Amino acid sequence: MLIVIVGIIYGLSMKGIITSNDGSLFALVRAIVEKKKLAINDFTKYTKEIDYAKIGDNYYTDRPPGLAFAAVVFHYLRLPVTLVSWLSGIFSCVLVYLIAEMLVNSPSISFVTALIFAFSTLNWRYSVVFFIHSLSTFLILAAVYCLLIGLSPVFAGIIIGLAAMVEYTNVMYLGGIVLSKLILGDFWSTPYLVIGFVIGIAPLFLYNKICFGSPFTTSYKHSAFFKWSNSPFTTFVTPIFSGITGLLFSIKNGGIFVISPVLIFGVIGFYYLPLEFLVMFALLCLPLFLLISKHKTWWGGDARDHRYIASMLPYLAIPLALSIKNLVYLRPVIFLLAVFSLLMVMAKTAAFTVSMKDIEKIGAAPAVKKWNLFSFLRLKYARQLSKLLLKGVFVRKSAFSSEASSSKGFLMEK
Repeated sequence: MLIVIVGIIYGLSMKGIITSNDGSLFALVRAIVEKKKLAINDFTKYTKEIDYAKIGDNYYTDRPPGLAFAAVVFHYLRLPVTLVSWLSGIFSCVLVYLIAEMLVNSPSISFVTALIFAFSTLNWRYSVVFFIHSLSTFLILAAVYCLLIGLSPVFAGIIIGLAAMVEYTNVMYLGGIVLSKLILGDFWSTPYLVIGFVIGIAPLFLYNKICFGSPFTTSYKHSAFFKWSNSPFTTFVTPIFSGITGLLFSIKNGGIFVISPVLIFGVIGFYYLPLEFLVMFALLCLPLFLLISKHKTWWGGDARDHRYIASMLPYLAIPLALSIKNLVYLRPVIFLLAVFSLLMVMAKTAAFTVSMKDIEKIGAAPAVKKWNLFSFLRLKYARQLSKLLLKGVFVRKSAFSSEASSSKGFLMEK
């Protein structure tokens, strides 16, 4: 039932290729399948002359290549590459359900928790576009699940290595898991995790060597438009307190508890976590959270949300199951916040295809420009805004066609 519900709604809200961000990765997919090359020289139009790396006369995507590698088979079979994100988003919800079930032993509570994760967090927004975050989230969840059910740490290490090829900062999860194992006294897991990680990330080293001359030189080093991303010393420059408060509470830039206030009860749920889960979940969240709080564009560029830490959200959502189980009298508050979070996520998802011109047609643009939320949500706008919201969320290309359509929405930075 979970797969059917999430699959249908995510499918109906699929966007295709909409910006230079996913266009850059789609360029790599086409280059591999159609030209048998890693250089995207023939497909730079998809980068909108923004999201590319350049060495000599050759152009490359400035994205981590893992998502493109995963999408190669889909494009070869003439299927939309966004199906990678769609499938990843669905199975992330399944893993949230399975891990929550370990904690509460209640299928109904686990089901509700998975639905909240599916529709009241950014998992929805990034499972309908060809961005790295949905696949990244799924892979880290898969690694965590492997550890929780007792599979060899080698398998978890391999998956984390693959995840780091999708999103470079996922290497922080390896550190978090290793540290949690050491704290819990499991010293023998560390070498197996590291061995697996090296195996999983090896294709990235080969890709970097071929494209950029060194296994340890990433695409960001040669980003042509975002020069600040060429070095970590110009990338991680935000005062940490500003980044932390912004990632949590920023209204303009979509903090966690602004877009998904229901996750407040996920944090409260940490109180009820067994020690093994508590240590692991805390150390899955903190290293990445603190790193991204230093990022120059911690708000995700023009995305204006916390997408850089989207893969961390399951470890805030899963403890919701414990809050729902133990805080019986607060369940109405939890569900009310879940509905509000749903509306916020829908608004963010609609922003991919709703332009300022669409808003201006209903007379609300001045309020938006001033960030006067209460003015913007006046009753007289309710009907028009509702129609625009639904249209923005569920607009899609017929039969998942035209993966390379031009964007109607906002141009995304890194």
